Amino acid sequence: MERAYLIVYQSSKEELESTLKSNGIDKYIILNSQIASVYLPLTFREEKLNNIDVISWWQRSSPMSSLIQINEGIEGGDSVSAASGIDFIYNNPYLNITGKKTIIAIIDSGIDYLHPDFMTKDGTSKILAIWDQTKEGTPPDGCLFGSKITRDDINKAITENDSSLTEDNVGTGTIAAGIACGRGTLNSNYSGIAIDSELVVVKLKEYKNRFDNGKRNYQSADFLAAIKFVEDIYKSEDQKKNIVINMTVGKASVSSVEASFLDTFSYLRNSGVIVVGGAGNEANTDIHYHGVMQSTDVYQDIVIQVGNQRNLELYIYVTGPDKVRALLISPSGELSYEIVYAPDNYAYTGRFNLENTSYEMQFVYPWIETGSQKLFMDLYDIKPGVWILRLKPEFIINGIYDVYLPNKNLISENTRFLDPQSTETITSYGVIENVITIGTFNNKTDSIWIGSSKGPVNGWRIKPDIVAPGVDIIAPYINQSYNKATGTGVSSSMVSGVLAILMDYITQQSIFSRRSMYTQVLKTYLMLGATKPETYVFPNIVQGFGILDLKQTLKAISEILE
Repeated sequence: MERAYLIVYQSSKEELESTLKSNGIDKYIILNSQIASVYLPLTFREEKLNNIDVISWWQRSSPMSSLIQINEGIEGGDSVSAASGIDFIYNNPYLNITGKKTIIAIIDSGIDYLHPDFMTKDGTSKILAIWDQTKEGTPPDGCLFGSKITRDDINKAITENDSSLTEDNVGTGTIAAGIACGRGTLNSNYSGIAIDSELVVVKLKEYKNRFDNGKRNYQSADFLAAIKFVEDIYKSEDQKKNIVINMTVGKASVSSVEASFLDTFSYLRNSGVIVVGGAGNEANTDIHYHGVMQSTDVYQDIVIQVGNQRNLELYIYVTGPDKVRALLISPSGELSYEIVYAPDNYAYTGRFNLENTSYEMQFVYPWIETGSQKLFMDLYDIKPGVWILRLKPEFIINGIYDVYLPNKNLISENTRFLDPQSTETITSYGVIENVITIGTFNNKTDSIWIGSSKGPVNGWRIKPDIVAPGVDIIAPYINQSYNKATGTGVSSSMVSGVLAILMDYITQQSIFSRRSMYTQVLKTYLMLGATKPETYVFPNIVQGFGILDLKQTLKAISEILE
């Protein structure tokens, strides 16, 4: 068994490699000129990382989970074409925009590459490459594990009807790819949006039973390695191509992020590289508690109901220079060690003897992503019942704090805060300014989907950016079939296809098209074209700047390009 870490380094890549090896660390992936992921045995004393000069920061890899919920069958579902309005494009004799010269990256559970919807008219694959992180084989350059599968490999497998190259055994990756750019070859009623876009796919490594038996999670270290792989494939292609990176998995929710490991990939800020992500599915899951401390003399108790599960993590964020101390109270009334800020970032461990639950607690100040204090609490072999998190102000100016549980699809249905807050539940990659963050709209009820995560970010910034249909959308599924799905990962897949269409249009209309191919510019176009019902004030923290409207967005762009 091993544990993954993310490190920030300040040296050349060659010096980093030499230093890691001299310290007995030989499993690592250098992700870019600033960060790397390292994989260490559980017996490794992580404090040793503090003594490696070239490492300026390290943290444990974080769990991630899918933003797509699979619903059985297709009955009662909506087609992608009906939900997105793409028929306006394909039925217009004056438009020839199909997502040409755009790659869509899917980083999820893999893909059913034998599904006819992912084959071109001549029967070859529209997939440029797949990295199956779970399969033994030849890894991509600079990577440790998995198998790189080329387009030639896939085409050969198609000819031989060989399904053994890689397998999507979940279905969410196949669904995301099909919504964005499935061709509808098997059933034309269920075609995707940008039918001539190409694909690059990563099947993420799975980790099970971290919090609850049978529940699967992914890891941020592997996800960021996938971002590196996508970069390598993109740069090996025709440089006139564009790419949309569709994030359909997410880390835990946060209220504020000032810096992100995703920001260290400089290519993500280039023209022609667009990043889209689901906002999160946590608005109605009771995984967020928001509080304000008024006085250093008064503690606050936060009540957490815990269901039957293996382990649990708590993430506590404070604002600005504030500092708090904390302890946990078990259902039987035992108190944990009271953790107080110390500059050594020491991890405190202990055990609740009556519950036979062990714990680990650590304060980090300042936390690299927020600049403020963050407290981690890990509980192992946790027992069901009512647990209490007690926070005591040590130094306060703002007094604002937020406490989060892991994403709901990783923990027991019965684990929740008893006084939750549905706002500020955007996934941590979704709060980044250079990501087009998509919430989910329910076309059936003509209202927001109840699970769609809400902003704001940093107390004021609007997220999500827009919302898009994402309830019971029919898409390609494993075993060359179709199924319906719900969630902000469905909505982000729809917008990814729409962006491929828009970039195709802009390329045809303007000799200066590369000036419009930045994430911020295309985000603005989506905002301009979005439908804004008079019932609500826009922008807002639920629907952002409005509901995706492809036709109006295209018209807005055409007026600007005139």
